[in-house]
Formats: sequence, structure tokens, C-alpha cells
Amino acid sequence: MPDTLAYNEDLAELDGDVRPIRGSDLDQDTLKSGSEVTVYREKVPQDKDLWFGAGGKDRASADSSPMHADIVATGNGSGTAGDTIGGTLYAAITDSDGRAMFTRKLGDLELLSEYASESPTERPLMYSLAPYATAGRYIEFRIDADSASDGKEIDPGNSDVMLYRSSL
Repeated sequence: MPDTLAYNEDLAELDGDVRPIRGSDLDQDTLKSGSEVTVYREKVPQDKDLWFGAGGKDRASADSSPMHADIVATGNGSGTAGDTIGGTLYAAITDSDGRAMFTRKLGDLELLSEYASESPTERPLMYSLAPYATAGRYIEFRIDADSASDGKEIDPGNSDVMLYRSSL
């Protein structure tokens, strides 16, 4: 069983390189209900450490990182073009074989979808999560689709996503 990613104030205070993950960064994968599908995967370079999120929990801080994820279907597979993908979004640090070492539930996709139309001050924060991933590991975003999204294919170009990862 993988360990849980958790907020880390020390990581939050580092002046790391913050990279937003947008809809166009996602893979155009078909989802399967009851099974986590990796929709974003990045290998940790030899000279870097990567972690999920950016900044801390202080919403008023300049380094706060409001997130949202309105992930929609292409129309291929079981869905109609523009259908919102439902299910649960997870962050995971994996080994080279794709086995999860650390995970964290980021939220329900239907709720995260609603935040896309809200002001950033109303969105949940994607603050720095520890531990960080070292060389040879991967950071991944995974979706465990609900039964209504089973067989839908993700449309990266039309999905409105703002998630974060940082590096040093």
C-alpha cells in the first residue's frame, strides 16, 4: 500500500521552479471505471527533484496556487464531445514500473470542474506536497473514472486544467 503525500511547509518555502500543468499537457487516454488511468506522467531528471503543488496554504500569499480541473471528453468512445469527465483525481509518485509509492486524492473531478468558472480566490489550493520525487521516479496525475465516464476519451485541447508541480 502506498504512503500518502502530505503538506510540507519546508517545501512550500523553497524557491523552486513552478510549472503549471494544463489540459494540453494531459494524455488523450480512454478512461475505465474502477481503474486508475494515468493521464499525465513526467520522469524526474537526474539533476532535479520534483514535487506536487507550489507554495503554502496561505491564500493571500503571492505563491498560492489555486487549482481547477475541467476535463472533458473528445466524443470518441462512450462520451459526447465536451462531456465533463467524472471521477476522482489523484497525484502519485511512482517507480519505473508504474507502481505507486506515494499518492494523494486531489478531489472529485465534477467539483474541480466547477472551480474552473470561479475566481481563483475561491478555488482550492494545490500546495506543496511531500515527499519529493528523486531521479528515476515519476510524478503522475491519475483518474479513477466514475461509471458515467467509463469508456470516455480525454480531450486535452478542450480541457481547462490548472494543476502544479515544482522542481529544484
